[in-house]
Amino acid sequence: MISQIVILTGGLGTRLRSAVKDIPKPMAPICGKPFLEYLVSLLKENGFKRFLFLTGYKSEVIKNYFHNGKKFGVKIDYVREEKLLGTAGAIFNAWEKLDDEFILINGDTFFDIQYEILLDFLYFRNVESLIVLKYSNNVSRYGFVEINDDYKVVKFIEKGKLPENYIDGYINGGIYYFRKKALKKYYNDYKGKNVSLENAIFPFLVKDRKLYGLPMGGEFVDIGIPKDYRNAQKLIPEILREERKPALFIDRDGTIIEDDGYIYGTNLVFKKEAIELMKKAENEGKLIIIVTNQAGVAKGKFTEKDSIMTTEYIIEYLNKLGVKINAYYYCPYHPEGIINEYRKISLLRKPNPGMILKATEDFRIDLKNSIMIGDNAKVDKIKLFGLKSYIINNS
Repeated sequence: MISQIVILTGGLGTRLRSAVKDIPKPMAPICGKPFLEYLVSLLKENGFKRFLFLTGYKSEVIKNYFHNGKKFGVKIDYVREEKLLGTAGAIFNAWEKLDDEFILINGDTFFDIQYEILLDFLYFRNVESLIVLKYSNNVSRYGFVEINDDYKVVKFIEKGKLPENYIDGYINGGIYYFRKKALKKYYNDYKGKNVSLENAIFPFLVKDRKLYGLPMGGEFVDIGIPKDYRNAQKLIPEILREERKPALFIDRDGTIIEDDGYIYGTNLVFKKEAIELMKKAENEGKLIIIVTNQAGVAKGKFTEKDSIMTTEYIIEYLNKLGVKINAYYYCPYHPEGIINEYRKISLLRKPNPGMILKATEDFRIDLKNSIMIGDNAKVDKIKLFGLKSYIINNS
């Protein structure tokens, strides 16, 4: 059973200096409390109560605020690095205080994942090392991580080098899991040195096929630059006040309405069983969210505006029947499209989980108790650990 949370708090935070001075970045105030306190609160909410802070720059500021953690209902221990050692170097510096397995978290990012899903994945797979991944369509700011169908990391793509026909990808979510034995040989090679997990250790783990990458949903806040730090002032307290709710994700064409191929407009046939299913889900307290591939846009069958108008007509029609749709997401891209703008490879296109992951950013969704319903096993069985997918039999 994993019980130790290790948080990297030792960086200099130079990019944030124009907004926050003379304190470690994790202590940057958010509505009067340090960012790090919100992080501890989130982890405590997920059942973790034992922490190891890896400190460095102005270590005493952190220690004088949190002490042994008793005031916050947790237990906190500390290891200080006397010189900058990098992410891996900080771990190796704390080697003697690490459990046999632990979760490592960046001290300047807040990723509101459902930890019970992560723990389920670790329980069912023989995992020695893992990165939690976040969906992103910000191709200019981050490097991307490519995984295979078995959730193994196969490649890291440097910032700005995503192939032109891709519009999105997975980024490092700043949460990791390690068994100590997976890092032992690197500890022997690098202890006492300044070394990065991302640049020095992960390439070896990928080469040995020992690094998993698990896409997860949830709001992501990175306070690394002043603009995002300002946004965090409002966003983080709001996230923690919101209750998680399960959702019914439902396909549109062939599931809510009959599908005779590239359908759009208002001449639609609604399926009674889907309407009853959505009413039942609403009564159970679930959010109802439409997720639909709209390859017809990329293939020139109709425009993106046509697709949006059709979906909004469906939502209005369902509303009159007493079914409230909370949101809808669509993917207009297809790798074999004839419209250049939409001839793209995208994680939004089902069975990839991009639309689901976007929804979990917009709503605080209890994904473990959510379900996906569709009519096509090839696209509606979503490739996302923790989400159950069901196919309606149309025969």
